[in-house]
Amino acid sequence: MTRKEAYYGFVYLIVQFFLLPPVISLILPFLPENINDAQLNFAYYLLNFIAITVILRKFLWQNLDRMSMYPGYLFRVVLLGLARYIVLNTLVGALLLRLDPSYFNANDSAIAEMVQSELTLIAAGTILLVPLAEECMFRGLIFGNLRKYNRILAYLVSITVFSVIHITGYLGVYTPMQLLISFLSYLPAGLCLAWAYEKADTIFAPILIHAAVNAIAIYGMR
Repeated sequence: MTRKEAYYGFVYLIVQFFLLPPVISLILPFLPENINDAQLNFAYYLLNFIAITVILRKFLWQNLDRMSMYPGYLFRVVLLGLARYIVLNTLVGALLLRLDPSYFNANDSAIAEMVQSELTLIAAGTILLVPLAEECMFRGLIFGNLRKYNRILAYLVSITVFSVIHITGYLGVYTPMQLLISFLSYLPAGLCLAWAYEKADTIFAPILIHAAVNAIAIYGMR
């Protein structure tokens, strides 16, 4: 990733998570009443996808070329990363249920509700748009740039930011224990996706794993 791409990527990261939500809240009253949550979420996914592909287009092309050089190796990394995620997520999930038997992932529940009304739209967003946008930001931008200086720090920061971003919407709603449990539930994904990026040396490894995980989840919700 070039210095220019990294700069604009970090600027957009700040805009996406701190400025875009309040702007959307201001726009909502002026939107047609028949627009549902699934359509709004898809619009948000699409906006992020377009922004990321424009800002990091050179980075994506370079990684696409790298992916095509060793397709067999990439396939093995993706399969191993997916298997590691399933095992680790199952173990962590069992532990979290012991800590709080009533725990459930609010993000997954919200998506499950939208799937019932807009399956195609939500599937397209979560399987095609979200993986590329999130992996470019969390693994490509944060992990990739920090890894140049400190590998352990790159893992810690990218995993932490990935987990925190997914629970910020529940600050003030969840108890501190519920927030902690929700935070911990995203650690397996953050760890395995960063490992896949480092191992395969192409952002498309975590993108493919992320897409597969979301596809499995959507199929289950369906």
